[in-house]
Amino acid sequence: MCRLLVRARLAVAVLMSAGAAPARMVARVGTTCGARDVTCDDLHARRREYIVAPTSALSKQLREIVGNSRDLPLVYLLINVVSTVPAMGLMLLKSVPSHALGLTYFACVHGLYLQRFTSALRHSTRSPAFRRDSMVGRAMNVMAPMLLTPLLGIISGSHASLDSMMHGGENGTSPAARYQRDSPLAFVGFWMRFTFGSLVELPLYVIEKKRYGAAVQYVLGTLTARAVFMYAASINAVAAFWIFIAPYFTTSFMLAFGAWSQHIFIDPDKPKCHYRSSYCVINHVDNQLTFNDGYHTIYHADAKLHWSEFPERFVASLDIFAKNDGLIFDGVGVFGIGIAVMCGRLDWLADRYVYVGQRTRTKAEIVELLRRRLRPALANKKQH
Repeated sequence: MCRLLVRARLAVAVLMSAGAAPARMVARVGTTCGARDVTCDDLHARRREYIVAPTSALSKQLREIVGNSRDLPLVYLLINVVSTVPAMGLMLLKSVPSHALGLTYFACVHGLYLQRFTSALRHSTRSPAFRRDSMVGRAMNVMAPMLLTPLLGIISGSHASLDSMMHGGENGTSPAARYQRDSPLAFVGFWMRFTFGSLVELPLYVIEKKRYGAAVQYVLGTLTARAVFMYAASINAVAAFWIFIAPYFTTSFMLAFGAWSQHIFIDPDKPKCHYRSSYCVINHVDNQLTFNDGYHTIYHADAKLHWSEFPERFVASLDIFAKNDGLIFDGVGVFGIGIAVMCGRLDWLADRYVYVGQRTRTKAEIVELLRRRLRPALANKKQH
């Protein structure tokens, strides 16, 4: 009866799409049949990736060099970063050495931009936001991955390769798969691997993948970052620490915990199946801050899909989620899921489980499903 009810609701949502109103997913959230309906409010939520929109005159000029108008929120964010962070760093460098000032700078820059900026990097390096048929556009495409990244704790030119390695570098399976993913100690090992081990592992990874240009970028970026840091430290060592060193460890932690959390539930029987090695989170503000980053399954299923289309594709793919016993959670972000797992709150997550036609389960059965997908998983054969 519950399965028929959900499919009837989904049929109504599809019929709505033929009229004036866009389709909105209607399903049940909670245990078994759940206690309430849930809709995909991310379909029409206001974008929050940028802090301040540029002036109308600047917006008009930007539209002429932006390849896709849907990327304007991403471009506005980059404008916010480039117009504030370098100036703030320079002011800190020229000020009297002070850990209090350094901590204030660090908290402001990373509190405002880190989550937004790292998500923007993923999408802008995969599909450049600016037109590549003009010199200005090509220069702007280089700005984020090469010039702004050191100010937010990322080695110039390394993010695209590091992101690829952290999310699926081991024969298409997340490197997190080999760990017991509800173990804080296991995560520390994972974090240390990508904080220090990646300094060697990343260039070897890109060479193995025959991405020689990326290897050269990484080496040059590392050497340049070291030279810039040494110069900054000669002026103000305290400021240099807060501008370059502290961000490196904080950002490496955030990137590692993000990758860990996005692939925290992996079916040990099908670790390469996108719908069983990741999940989607809906109706959480993080989706508006991070270019719909909560739709991670959709990102893996179609890496060429534009980030603005993730919620629509998600709604259109509910039958695939049901068929593959995919995980969907309502009202919680990716980091919230990671923290809940580390704190042993699988029952809390079970109450946010979204039912779209998967096998009907009790709350205890959902908890057991989640617990099973925390076990170490190694891929031995092809999965889809």
